[in-house]
Parts: sequence; C-alpha cells; structure tokens
Amino acid sequence: MKDQTNTLEEQRAAAWEAAIEAFDGDAKLAECWLNQPINVLGNETPIDFMNSLERIRIVRSVIAKLEHGFP
Repeated sequence: MKDQTNTLEEQRAAAWEAAIEAFDGDAKLAECWLNQPINVLGNETPIDFMNSLERIRIVRSVIAKLEHGFP
C-alpha cells in the first residue's frame, strides 16, 4: 500500500497538469494562476491550499470550472 505522502504528491502533480491543460498547455500561465490568491479558496493560493487530498480535489474542481468557462 502506498503511503499517503506519495499519493498526496501524485495528486498535487496531477492538479498541476490539469492546470496546465486548462490554460491550453501554457505552463507559465498555469503557474501564475496556481500562485495567486483565489477567492473561492479563502484567498489562499491554489499551490498553498493543496495540503490534503480533499483540498486537492477542491482545487481540481476549480480548475474544471475554469475549463468550462466559469469564473
């Protein structure tokens, strides 16, 4: 069984990839977004917010909304 740290890191990496995809492959733009405070995350940056599997799921949900044109 994998330890939670590996799973957490894998999920964080997957969220990074999802952000890059949401910004049409622009890694710099995705990184900028991941490092800016977001209202829906309590004004935390997505990168800092992703400190648990549940919080990563929340960030992935926000990314999915971005992909579908929701603010």
